[in-house]
Amino acid sequence: MTAILRIDFESDPEDLTWYALLEKELMTLARTAGLEDMAAMAVLCAVVEAVNNIIEHAYEGEKGKPIKIAGTHEETSLKIELRDRGKPMPLPLPTGTPADVMATSGRGWQIIRAAFTQVSYERVNDENLLTLTRPLADALSDA
Repeated sequence: MTAILRIDFESDPEDLTWYALLEKELMTLARTAGLEDMAAMAVLCAVVEAVNNIIEHAYEGEKGKPIKIAGTHEETSLKIELRDRGKPMPLPLPTGTPADVMATSGRGWQIIRAAFTQVSYERVNDENLLTLTRPLADALSDA
């Protein structure tokens, strides 16, 4: 059975209303996928970081721009897709290499890549699509 998550909202750097809905829905999806609490929290932190990057970098803090989050839990993976119509992401994607301890930014991709082993990005019809995939433990043990 496939579990599904869908959340659509508009960017606003001062309004975190989306966070409560994301926390509730994503934590439910992660637990349905069989993730332990710490792993589910890591997934939540990674998706929040991705949303913050959309608001800060793709939309440059502009209010009222669409952000769409879709998630699925299938037999072998948990997949989250984030869509926006902001500026394209610079390529290649950051690797998640640890930032210098004195750096004031640059840790977001560490968070994202720690929670999701597969990260892909594409620009389709003026829309950014970031896909975050986490293989599930049962799928790994069957391999």
